[in-house]
Amino acid sequence: MAQKIILAMLLLLAPAVVHAGFLKIWQLKETVAAPVLVVGRVIDVKKIERVPDGTLAWKAETWSMTAEFQVLRSYTASGEPFTADRIQVHFLAYGPSVKQFNGSDPPPLPQLESGHVLILPLKENKSQASELWQLMADSGVDVAIPARAEMTDSAPAPITARGFLDREIASALSRGTSPDVTAVAGYLAQQSEDLTSELMPLLEPAIGDDRERWAEIAANLMAAQGIPRPSVADLLARKVERKAWPGRESFFLAQAALQKLKASPETDVLLIRTWIEEAPLHAWGSANSLLEYGDNSITTETLRQALRDDLEGSSYIAWTLARNAHQATLRDALARALRVADRPASDYNDLQGAAALLRDSGSDQELRQLAGLVRKYQTQDENFYNLLWQDATMDGNPREARVLSVVLRDRRIAFGEIRYCDLAVAELEKAAGQHFGSGGATLKERDTAVSAALAWLKTQGIFD
Repeated sequence: MAQKIILAMLLLLAPAVVHAGFLKIWQLKETVAAPVLVVGRVIDVKKIERVPDGTLAWKAETWSMTAEFQVLRSYTASGEPFTADRIQVHFLAYGPSVKQFNGSDPPPLPQLESGHVLILPLKENKSQASELWQLMADSGVDVAIPARAEMTDSAPAPITARGFLDREIASALSRGTSPDVTAVAGYLAQQSEDLTSELMPLLEPAIGDDRERWAEIAANLMAAQGIPRPSVADLLARKVERKAWPGRESFFLAQAALQKLKASPETDVLLIRTWIEEAPLHAWGSANSLLEYGDNSITTETLRQALRDDLEGSSYIAWTLARNAHQATLRDALARALRVADRPASDYNDLQGAAALLRDSGSDQELRQLAGLVRKYQTQDENFYNLLWQDATMDGNPREARVLSVVLRDRRIAFGEIRYCDLAVAELEKAAGQHFGSGGATLKERDTAVSAALAWLKTQGIFD
């Protein structure tokens, strides 16, 4: 689990700042230019050798890798049949020393893991018997596109690259599992062109009047969007103007799916239940989508049961609703939050929601229990401790002092020359509205700040 040292803290304490460059997001219209498109399942991944320093545009530890793929389907621009049923593909991956990302520095690399099914845009390979296949690009978002393994469309194979990709996307949306739909919805949310006119003629005959599937598509497309966003009510009523959402074109595919459902209480129920049931896949997206239905009795009933069932991601949804004045599930959320905060395998978003719930709304006893868990993992699991204490703080809430009192006694190095206690001083200053001297250049100055912070906590009756 990568350490989480947020950018704001780096800006405060680090001696220099590396500015993010341009983040490349590959578009469908660029992917169609690849000489070969292969839909394949990752069979095996191997690390080959470290890429020598100075040979790439970035400095992070990077390794040359190969992935073996089972070829499921293919398209070639030349029209020549693609006969291989197994291929070896070269790609790049970061080494274990790479734990922090600042925008595009270093840039995203493709995630190829055994079992994944992906659309691979490949360069032409003249020596297939002796040369590895190469991706169209080494880096960037969506170099490879998520896909579904099975293809149930019995129509003739598309004759264009665009048609090939459209059919793959439509297959995942109309017949894929929930993770398939989530992955493809995430891809579509990054596309700057409206694909509604291409995809709906493929989706409509495949889905028909299956309301659950239309709700699955609409809910996932909405969950994949950032904020701000148009409301479901406005999309259903066709009140959303395209010019108001430049580059957010997948809203209109979501709108087309919603139009298949029509505005009704039954549609609301379908969407609410889908967002909550699929919290393990997109807790952040579900939470922000559900704000529109925060006071709906179905939201309260379904989320309360999800919390009692220990559904991954439900704590994040409950926290998002609670901090936006929808607090009907708060008691159940707090009961689950302590379990999540004592679980090192917790999902990142789930842990964030659980710790923040305890910080913002927990009783004094629950807050002390949270601090006790931070102390426990301080010695048992540094990675989890690092996530837990930061998720429980960094919001400028005076209640954070209880947890920070634990971190203030931790003099281990967090990064560079900065210790955990130094980070805690800076956070306590924001939470308490006090100045203790954070950001000192020398160790003596930082020690003085830590001592001042601890002395102040003592005056408040707070000890670790």
